[in-house]
Amino acid sequence: MTEALKLRVILDDVNAERLILPSRPETVNALIFEVKNKLNLAYDFRLQFQDPEFDNALCNLVNMEDLPSKATIKIVQAVESDLTQMTVLLSDNTDSPERICRWPEIFVVPTFSYEVEYALREGNSAFVKEGKTVRLTRDQKHNILDVMAGDIYKHKAYPSTKQISKAAEALVSKHLCLKENGSRTGYEGWKNSLRFKMGNYRTKLSRAGIKDVAVNAGKHSKTNPEGAAARTKIKRPKRGEVNFLPNYPHGETKDTLETQRIEMVEQFKKTSIERDMILIHQPMQRTFALRREEIVNSAPPIAELKVRWPALFCEAQLYGEFHRITNQNLPFSFYTALDKYTPQLLKLYRKRKTGSFGEKMDEVLMAYEEQEKNITTGIAALAGLPLYLKEDSTEIFKTCKDELEATQEAAVALVAVVNEDEVPAGVPFETHHVSIVLEIQVVMAHRSWADSLVILFGLIYALHLSYPEKLSGFFEFIQVILLSLDDGRKQLKPKLQALKNELE
Repeated sequence: MTEALKLRVILDDVNAERLILPSRPETVNALIFEVKNKLNLAYDFRLQFQDPEFDNALCNLVNMEDLPSKATIKIVQAVESDLTQMTVLLSDNTDSPERICRWPEIFVVPTFSYEVEYALREGNSAFVKEGKTVRLTRDQKHNILDVMAGDIYKHKAYPSTKQISKAAEALVSKHLCLKENGSRTGYEGWKNSLRFKMGNYRTKLSRAGIKDVAVNAGKHSKTNPEGAAARTKIKRPKRGEVNFLPNYPHGETKDTLETQRIEMVEQFKKTSIERDMILIHQPMQRTFALRREEIVNSAPPIAELKVRWPALFCEAQLYGEFHRITNQNLPFSFYTALDKYTPQLLKLYRKRKTGSFGEKMDEVLMAYEEQEKNITTGIAALAGLPLYLKEDSTEIFKTCKDELEATQEAAVALVAVVNEDEVPAGVPFETHHVSIVLEIQVVMAHRSWADSLVILFGLIYALHLSYPEKLSGFFEFIQVILLSLDDGRKQLKPKLQALKNELE
């Protein structure tokens, strides 16, 4: 039976709560999630605990292994001046990228010109009374399409057909007089018009020098017969990125941003105690556009990126970068979704008992059931996923018994130092150390395997890397199902689509 975790939670100088959890969360992020839910806390925070090794002085809680089964913890609320915390400061929008929100669940139709709004208001009244649709002039329709295209672009430069369809549906739902007679949906014509308008709108923005569309200019055309075919090597968001290739902040040039980068690198050369985190965080925010331009357009080697942008390989700054790209808090979203889907995944694993798959899955489940169940269920769900999707994880998830072996040759890998000779599926429930390997070099490390996986996923986004081919379904599961980073365009592999359907 897993030992309960008894906590005295200090909320502020005058308030404290008693909290008993039936089992110990596997990670600090999972504990934060439990405390936030149990105590109905609406803000982001990190945790400190009274460390018995230092006469109960407060220390930052980094590893769950350090927390006694009966302990006092203190909530430290996120504020802008506290930049050393692991929780990303989502409220900091200073010099932030252009898009600060994802594609909305319900598209909000913008306001058109005064003339068009008047015509639509009158037309809607006539439609309600007599069922008549409105006849727009060419200029009026042009205004509607132009304003709609501008609003769509605020969310996404390259919306999918499904997203354009949602925008067209919202337009006709708000202005019933625009409904098309004889159309299956009532808005097919508007959908097609918006699709072509978005292409024209991107051309205008490209000519104006807007980076996320200008990067694809110069393709094959009558005026550029030597250019590449129009649909080859198109650079655009493909994994739910909100800010893929932003423009430089107002008033900045490549030279001024490069100066800030150099100053930040000099700051990073200092010891962790001497570093001024504000002088690292603010330039990282300010130089985001320069960094994305380098990474997306030039794809420099990892070794070069570590020299030019060392802060990207610091956990807190990596999570900040992921948030700039996707507008999502990576560790919180990952562990929240993993907790949600783990019971369903384990149930699906146990149902499939046939063939070699069943034997291998039994090995995984038995190994984790021998441990403390409530601590390792999330790890078990992750370990069984490649087997369920019939993917080979052996080249990506590796284990060894000596830290010197952790620098194994691999393009992408998680190498865990463990005590066991064999670890089912290469995913250990207990590790001494996990090395994160990119391009045959260790770029980061962590004590927790699950946290190391989250870091690896963040690096793939921050460095614009492809998913490992042999585990593409596994990483797409994290992207599409756990994090809901679906651009509405990608066709999932049949096995992954089937799994998604099972979980819905």
